Amino acid sequence: MKRIIAAVALLACLASPVWAQGTVNIVFNGTTAKVTIPSSVTGVTSSVSGANVTILSTTTADEYTYRVSGSSDNGQLVISGNYKLTLQLAGVTLTNSSGGPAIDVECGKRVAVELVDGTVNTLCDSEQGAQKAALYFSGHPEFKGGGTLNVTGRLKHAICSKEYLELKASTGTINVLGAVSDGIHCGKGKVNNEHNYFQMKGGTLNIQNVGGDCIDSDDYGVVRIEDGTLSLNVTDDATALKADSTVSISGGRLNISVRGIDSKGVKANYAVDISGGETDILVIGDGSKGIKAKGYDTGSTVLGGGSLNISGGTLNIEAQGGSIIVEGDTTKCIGISADANLQHTGGNVNVVAMGQETVPCNVNGTEQVVAAQFQTKWLPWMMNARDYQYDMTVYVVVYADGTQLTSYDRVAVGAFIDNECVGYGEFETADYGCVRIRSNENSQQPITFRLYDYDEKHTYLLTSNTDYIFSSGLVRGKPGTPFPLRYNRGGKKGDVNLDGNVDVADISSILTVMANSTNDVLADVNEDGKVDVADISTVLTVMASDGN
Repeated sequence: MKRIIAAVALLACLASPVWAQGTVNIVFNGTTAKVTIPSSVTGVTSSVSGANVTILSTTTADEYTYRVSGSSDNGQLVISGNYKLTLQLAGVTLTNSSGGPAIDVECGKRVAVELVDGTVNTLCDSEQGAQKAALYFSGHPEFKGGGTLNVTGRLKHAICSKEYLELKASTGTINVLGAVSDGIHCGKGKVNNEHNYFQMKGGTLNIQNVGGDCIDSDDYGVVRIEDGTLSLNVTDDATALKADSTVSISGGRLNISVRGIDSKGVKANYAVDISGGETDILVIGDGSKGIKAKGYDTGSTVLGGGSLNISGGTLNIEAQGGSIIVEGDTTKCIGISADANLQHTGGNVNVVAMGQETVPCNVNGTEQVVAAQFQTKWLPWMMNARDYQYDMTVYVVVYADGTQLTSYDRVAVGAFIDNECVGYGEFETADYGCVRIRSNENSQQPITFRLYDYDEKHTYLLTSNTDYIFSSGLVRGKPGTPFPLRYNRGGKKGDVNLDGNVDVADISSILTVMANSTNDVLADVNEDGKVDVADISTVLTVMASDGN
């Protein structure tokens, strides 16, 4: 009989939910919530008011798991205690509409946050209250598990921890859908970079629609990217990846998009170290930076700093923008900016700066690079390849005054549709170059080519015996048989519309540029970096000297 009773008890245990065997289970259901605490869990009490759940743990020896599921459009979960715990998100959709965060873990210890495989979890805080985030930890959370977490911060941050925050290798997908301030913020605890850091060892992290920084590690905080996939999008006067101390990238795949005035892709208030991974940074905005290694003078709390060290990985930066005035100083849009030294001992770096005022690389200290693996390019035209849906490829070679160019180091070749730059040439050899041309219409658009001479500061129209019409996916020419493009160095100054004449039509083109507040190198006839009435005066002078 005893064996029968034991067997029945064992079967009952196996048939019961996993959470019943030592896990606190919290289930939200509209305007209500239910908390189940098994007898094996001691020192844990709960109170429930509607869909607002408060759990208090007094244990100092046992790590308990809190499994959260269900849905409520006006609920909240608060867990308080003094010992480490596991927060298991098992398919919960929770919005706090009355005031406060969606989930608040008031435990200063390690919190293992498990995204249960196959589940989607969505958290959103209230637009009112005093909370710092929709998902808040007073300790240090460590994310794991293959599920998905979507978070929106409607008052301040989306996710915030008082100390460090870590994404383990097993982490699934975390999406920050929006935040009034930072997407992920850690720090505000001890002023110590061993306690305040963001560390990513794996998983997928997507952050967009934030009013502040995408990731901000505060109070001497460190950012460490070791693996995983990051997609970060930032707008005006903010940073995608920011650390009060050091940013370290040793692996992973980073796709960073910065659009806005005085914004940064990666910023460290001491040093940036890149030893691996693949990092792509797009910067569009006046005064913005792809990478900023900031230094301090000797009167600051943090002394020195401002170095960029690259020893491995692949770094691609595309920057375009104008200048702004910050505290009385003019600052330009720069691909790489280091207040101190730049040291490049390995890895591939490619920086493309577009626009009259954009700078590929600016280093205030010493610069040591492996030239073959550190490439910078400045183009006088602006374009963003990510804004286009279709593309085609043309292989070309350029002749000046009937003679094939032997070097493309001091010239740039661009492709244009209706005066809009839609591609530029990549010339690894003097025998041919590859021009990848973009468009949002898949066919029937005439293409023209221009060449800019850096030494002469002059743009030439490139001519060909072949008409080029855009056709999505088409490849014209081959490396062995490129299409010839030609120009004569005797091009006329002031020929803004490139029709071979300097006349009133060119003045009309300048007025159009001025009306649209754009900066066209052709319209900047007197080459002073701006388009204004002085350029019209220069055209009139040329017309008078030509007898037009």
